[in-house]
Amino acid sequence: MTERPQYNSLRAALEKTDAEMTTAEVHGVLCGMYCAAGQAELGKWLEQVFETFDVNNMLVKEASQLLVGLHRSTQEQLNDAEAGFQLLLPDDEARLSERSEALASWCQGFTFGLVAGGLKEGADMPQDSRELIRDMVEIARLGHEESEGDDEDEEAYMQLSEYVRMAVLLINEELQPLKPAAETRH
Repeated sequence: MTERPQYNSLRAALEKTDAEMTTAEVHGVLCGMYCAAGQAELGKWLEQVFETFDVNNMLVKEASQLLVGLHRSTQEQLNDAEAGFQLLLPDDEARLSERSEALASWCQGFTFGLVAGGLKEGADMPQDSRELIRDMVEIARLGHEESEGDDEDEEAYMQLSEYVRMAVLLINEELQPLKPAAETRH
């Protein structure tokens, strides 16, 4: 399995490049593109991440190396029969407000990625996927008040992030169903 970059490492690399998107949003866009098209062309995705993709810029090169690992590991995770897919979000030690904002950004990126991947508004799709995408749009609009966050808030965040994770897997499965293996003749 390809090594997936850590959230904080990728965030630091992207911040150095003045990327237009947050780390969570970058992963959301990638996942949306995969779900919409069954693939995400690396170059097309990188063009979404960087306003100007300058291969001669060392900071962009450094961030791109991490993004290549994220690209490969995400493809592997989305195709994992064991549902090992994970959202790229801050770890549990980060403030709840930071994690909540990242989840909202992730969902915003995901819905953008669906469009960037070729999914047209009003496209014919299963009702479940349509409702889950609508939910993602609503989650993207959520904010989080700066507070300490109690156990109920932590639990709500955990449930919401798991809901989004499972929603992505279902949307991917419905939009990109696995084709049965061709029978081999002897």
